[in-house]
Amino acid sequence: MADLLSDDVRYSYYGRAVGLTSPDDGDIDQIAALARVQGNSNCSAVPLHKVDKVKSELEARGLTPMHYVKWEGADTALKAARQVVEAFKLPENLRMIQLDAATPAPYLASLAEMALECGVLPLCGEQLRGLLKPAVCLIAVDQDSHVVSCAASSTFAHSDHVIFGRQAWWGMLATHPARRGQRLALILGAHTMLAMEAQYGLQDFMTGIEPGNAPSEAVCTRMGLTPTQFAIIGCADPRALTSGRMTK
Repeated sequence: MADLLSDDVRYSYYGRAVGLTSPDDGDIDQIAALARVQGNSNCSAVPLHKVDKVKSELEARGLTPMHYVKWEGADTALKAARQVVEAFKLPENLRMIQLDAATPAPYLASLAEMALECGVLPLCGEQLRGLLKPAVCLIAVDQDSHVVSCAASSTFAHSDHVIFGRQAWWGMLATHPARRGQRLALILGAHTMLAMEAQYGLQDFMTGIEPGNAPSEAVCTRMGLTPTQFAIIGCADPRALTSGRMTK
């Protein structure tokens, strides 16, 4: 679906599922059709006062909706990222690597295993390596070449989208349980934002947080992101994804 719809300004994609960029770009039936084809889809900028209506309409079509508050940050996010990078360094026994076309397959496999064990769904490999659109994925690798933490960012809307063409999704923060407490994902997340600015000139970031997810809210607040009056509404076809959830 990403290949088929990549030239259509209405649709978004950042490496997981194709969705509608905003409610102005399509209707409920389009979101439902995308969910049935892919197993999951989303609409990334639903006004909060319309969330209940959108969810009920998706449920009426036999789909399972998920509600995430949209958090955003521009100058505040980049300022916070610089402060984190200045204040914290990775432990000396870890290396930070940016994925690209030459990244060895064992690193990708180790990344996928670690992230999935944390309940975090990685983006597709081509997206993580920046082969499809502007994107950065950073990993922390230990002395045994195991990936112990990761973070990623990618544009999600079509570059010509009038509102979101220069905004980047940010997230995929995960750390192996044995390495938690060392701020690894925070450090990688900060470097990821700064790399998106340095490499692509992107200075506006967003992510989605399920209401009540206090740890994610704390990280995003630390990173200069704030909740908006918009939601990201995901929806799953329960025949393909019984939990309704693609990732944490």
